[in-house]
Amino acid sequence: MGIEQKIGDLVTAADSLTKVVDGKIAQIDDRMNVARAEFDDFRNKKDMIGVIGEQGTVLMNVFQGGVWGTGGPQNAGASGGFSEVDLGTSANVYMHLKLPMNINTNDQMFWFNIRGYSYGSATIIDETIVGYCYSPQRAVLNKAVFGNMSPEIYTDTKGNVVIRLKFPNIYVTTVRIDTMQVGVGVMIPVGSIKSKLSLTEKVEF
Repeated sequence: MGIEQKIGDLVTAADSLTKVVDGKIAQIDDRMNVARAEFDDFRNKKDMIGVIGEQGTVLMNVFQGGVWGTGGPQNAGASGGFSEVDLGTSANVYMHLKLPMNINTNDQMFWFNIRGYSYGSATIIDETIVGYCYSPQRAVLNKAVFGNMSPEIYTDTKGNVVIRLKFPNIYVTTVRIDTMQVGVGVMIPVGSIKSKLSLTEKVEF
């Protein structure tokens, strides 16, 4: 057998091995995607109280995190679902929480309870916020809010539904959000709420 033939055989063998490895990698990738989906489903249900799909079922910790400060005498810092931002002050800071619903496309009733502790404001955080994102009227209907941190509901120019809280001083503030399946709609999944901190009453998401 000539050297050219040996090289050719080695190249053929290497190509065959590469195809086998590529096939195995594809199988591993497929299994990892399934495993991720299974884990996400487990995570979304592990803190659930009630019966899946039934009204009144509560899902805890759909959002959680802390704000160490947003500037001024206190350094900027954040954890969990919040991003660090330096606003130049930690006083009179608005916490905006975008819900996974839009008045242009969704028909979804909602109930949220936000709990925690704002050390800088020396206040217990215990806010309850409800409403109905109703696309036929492009509005949030029958909304109601209750709590210590001036809770409010608004929509940005894209139609995103946003919860807003105001903190006299957001220094070392920790929150968690629970949701309940109410009326028309489905359970809000873990990780679907997005946050922004600002000195303005409204922001765009």
